[in-house]
Amino acid sequence: MKYFSILFLVLLLTTGCMSSPSSPSCEVVDETSYLEENAQKEGVVVTNSGLQYRIIEEGNGSTPSLGDVVFVDYEGQLINGDTFIETEQLDYFPLTENILPGLVEGIRIMDEGAVYEFVLPGELGYGDNPPPNTSINCGSVLIFTISLDSYLRDADLFMINNATNEDIEITESGLQYRVIKEGEGEQPEANQVVTIRYSGSFTNGFVFDETQGNETTEFSLGGLISGFSEGVQLMNKGAIYEFFLPPDLAYGENPPAGMPPNVVLIFEVELVSF
Repeated sequence: MKYFSILFLVLLLTTGCMSSPSSPSCEVVDETSYLEENAQKEGVVVTNSGLQYRIIEEGNGSTPSLGDVVFVDYEGQLINGDTFIETEQLDYFPLTENILPGLVEGIRIMDEGAVYEFVLPGELGYGDNPPPNTSINCGSVLIFTISLDSYLRDADLFMINNATNEDIEITESGLQYRVIKEGEGEQPEANQVVTIRYSGSFTNGFVFDETQGNETTEFSLGGLISGFSEGVQLMNKGAIYEFFLPPDLAYGENPPAGMPPNVVLIFEVELVSF
C-alpha cells in the first residue's frame, strides 16, 4: 500500500528522539551567525519563537490548524547545503506535538498552494538529539523548503456536506455511497471472498491505495474494515460503487502505521466476482 512508503520520511520529521539522553558522540555546533545573517535578508520574517520564513510562492487556499492532516512536498537541508531529507512523492502527516515544533508553527502559517522556506533554529528542530546516522549535529539549524498541497477538513463536516448531494444514499450505520454502475445477480454475504478492483483516497483526492490497471485482488469480507465490508455487500456482480466511510467505519483512532487517524476514507469499488 502506498502509505507505508512515506513512513520513513515522517520519522525523520518527528521529535521522538528528543526525549532520550543526548548522544555523547553528538558534535555541538553554534550556528547563530547564520541565523543573524539570514534574518537580515529581504523578505525574511522572524516570529516570536525565532522561526524564520520567506514566502517563495503565495497560496490561494485556507490555513491548516493544529491536528489537521497536511499534504506536503519538502526538502530539508543543513546550512552547508547538504540535503538530509527530501520527498519523492506527496507526503502527509498530522500537525501534532510529535512533529518538529518549527514545522508545526511554520506550516500553520501557510495557505494551500503556497511554497515557503523555513529556517529552524536548533531548539525548533532536533535540539540536542538529532536522528542517528545523519549529518545533523546537536544544535544544527535546519532549512526546509515546503509546498503545502492541501489538508484534510473535519471528518464530521465533510460527511454532513456530502450527504446533501442528490445521488448519495446513506445506510443505518452512517455509510454513504453512490452507484456509478449497476450490476446483476445476487449480492455477496458477510464472510465470502470477493474479487474486486478498487482505489482508496482521502477527501482531498490523494490516492493511498489501489489495484493497478486491469488487475484484481481478493478479500474475505469478514476481515475488512466494517464500512468497506458493508458497502461491498450492497453490490451485485459487475457493479461499481463509490463509498464514503466515516472514521468509525474505517480505522478510527487506531489506523495502521502511516495512515492518519480519524479520517474519512473514500473507495471506488468494482465487484468482479464472488
